[in-house]
Amino acid sequence: MADGTPQQGGTSDDEMAILVADIGDALTRSSYPVPETSMVLDQICRAYGADITSEVFASYIISLNRSTGKVAVSNTRGSFRFDQIAATEHLVHQLKEAALPIDEARARLHAISTSRPPVNPIIRILGYALMALGFSLCFRMSFNATLIAVIVSVPIAAISLWSSIKGTLAALMPVLLTFLSALVITLWAIHVTDADPVRLAVIPVLTLIPGAALTTALIELTTGDMIAGSTRLISALVVLLSMAFGLALAIDIVGVTQQELRDLTITQAPSWVLWVAAPIFAVGAILYFCTPRAAWAATVLVGFGTFWLTQLLQQAINPAFAGGLALGAALLVCWALNAHVRNNPGVLVVFLPTFWLMVPGSMGFVALSGDITQDRELGGLGGNAALSLLSMAICMMIASVLAPAVTRSLYRKKPADAR
Repeated sequence: MADGTPQQGGTSDDEMAILVADIGDALTRSSYPVPETSMVLDQICRAYGADITSEVFASYIISLNRSTGKVAVSNTRGSFRFDQIAATEHLVHQLKEAALPIDEARARLHAISTSRPPVNPIIRILGYALMALGFSLCFRMSFNATLIAVIVSVPIAAISLWSSIKGTLAALMPVLLTFLSALVITLWAIHVTDADPVRLAVIPVLTLIPGAALTTALIELTTGDMIAGSTRLISALVVLLSMAFGLALAIDIVGVTQQELRDLTITQAPSWVLWVAAPIFAVGAILYFCTPRAAWAATVLVGFGTFWLTQLLQQAINPAFAGGLALGAALLVCWALNAHVRNNPGVLVVFLPTFWLMVPGSMGFVALSGDITQDRELGGLGGNAALSLLSMAICMMIASVLAPAVTRSLYRKKPADAR
């Protein structure tokens, strides 16, 4: 939150400057791109008639009261859960209409940032296991391979929840958990079954891949904010590289040969499991990330529709292009749902589970791991990963261009529902 509090003799615009910094912090923790955060802050200032200017960066926000020279600075720390993102967006909708006093808005923001998860930790761990199950089914892993992926995901989820509460070793968590996951799964795969250890090792640590940062960075780059987009993208890539290093280190310690590294499992589940893969993954994401009830249906439908749109497009075009087109369409649908549905399901709340489901981040993760382990078959995925990211970026840019027209037209259809 902002580094200052309003003094007893401070003006309302001074308090507004602090509120703007607080709102910018909350939106940044909600994974809002910098251009959209700046636009929202300007709209709020106009609604309250405040002479406030702000500068938004990837990790901090500065606001200035031009009349008094009062400056408020907010340094972003950590990311919000999905319930916190939804609560922030609901508050922003009210602030755009100047519907709340400044002190009440600041109190609401503080309550959002310090709120406890509305879902029991055991239920969240179950949700994480369901995500591992759904993602395994996307790969059509064998029963044994799916079982070990789900089993390993349980302690990974427990450690992740503990670290998010304690805040210790946060920067090392992705590489440490990836190493532990890969070590256990590689030992199991080599000595018990012939399943693909690289693919399996990705599944329990899927949500540690910085999907929100990658998505936001691509949006920022395609909308012209090169500084924020490049900074966020580099940060996300460092996390990916460190996770790939942890995976490759575990493989090297176990002594897996290049012949034992495979791009696919030998024994695959029947094709009908693909029909339940996306819904299972979406339900798991709903539980683990504490998705608000208003966004449940949208999360499942967008995930299911995007998955099968990709499967359909892959019959005609390169899979990297298919994934990019499907994700671009999904992002556009999420914007439309946010504008049209009465409860305003958050764009990223609905979109991020779909992003993780569609594997562009994990595909690049596997490719990086293949390069590190010098396995030619896996390393060859690197070109496809880069092509997939480029396809995503272009399609997201197209979606960002089309989104304003879609949201405006949907708002016009129901002018009487504003109240």
